[in-house]
Amino acid sequence: MDIILYNPLSRNGRDQAFVRKVSHKLKKEGRDVRLENLLLIHDVEPFIKGCADDDRIIILGGDGTLSRIADVICDRTFSQPIMVIKAGTGNDFVRSLKTKDHYVRINHLMKDLPMVTTDGVSRRTINGAGIGLDGYVGHLVNTSTKKKNKLNYFRHTLEGFVKYKPVSATITIDGVSHQEEKIWLAAIMHGAYFGGGMKIAPKADRHPEHLHVVIVKDIPKWLLTLIFPTIYMGRHTIFKRYVKTYVGKEITITTDDGTYAQIDGDTIYPVTTLNVKAAK
Repeated sequence: MDIILYNPLSRNGRDQAFVRKVSHKLKKEGRDVRLENLLLIHDVEPFIKGCADDDRIIILGGDGTLSRIADVICDRTFSQPIMVIKAGTGNDFVRSLKTKDHYVRINHLMKDLPMVTTDGVSRRTINGAGIGLDGYVGHLVNTSTKKKNKLNYFRHTLEGFVKYKPVSATITIDGVSHQEEKIWLAAIMHGAYFGGGMKIAPKADRHPEHLHVVIVKDIPKWLLTLIFPTIYMGRHTIFKRYVKTYVGKEITITTDDGTYAQIDGDTIYPVTTLNVKAAK
């Protein structure tokens, strides 16, 4: 049997039609299908363990859906194949896998995920976390009355350029500290993408033993506006005067004043400390 776990809030609330489409397709293939609303499952781990060994667990959702269940299924072994169909507005997790498969098995990808701790709250990340402009733009998108889509994200990105003020921070990578001024954003990445297709850390490969740090700093606002689109292609790292990259196992960002942070697109404010540890 195929058990579809769906998030009714995914795809701006348009998930129901997509759920029916996927269910209909599977039934045409001769599969028995059962639908389960993820928001009504209070404990995912015993739910999955209670399924038959030959069941397929299909998670229908995007980065937000996967991120919310990452802590539950991370580092646990399930006999059932756990698969995902991209169905959100971001889908950076599946995008980073560079696969054309419609159903992507993720059992092994949910192991060895980095741990993020910010001001006393700890959770796993499937893509990455950071502070600065990306967190502020995410805040604008998440609190917007308009639907989440690429056009709205781009519109709020422009708004962020106008309103966001760079911050100073101490960034510590494996015990070595760097004092950075006028930081527009500092991203700590497990995967290559954030923000719905921005290739912020082009060399990140989901390796469990290291994280990629990308810092955009000390750049005039007008020039940032010109450079920013190159992030979609991962070409921004050639601007070495303004973009610094590091690789490490544990990264801590400490700011003097509270700023905006994001973990897999979920925004937090105000944040003064962000710590990310690789799994190994």
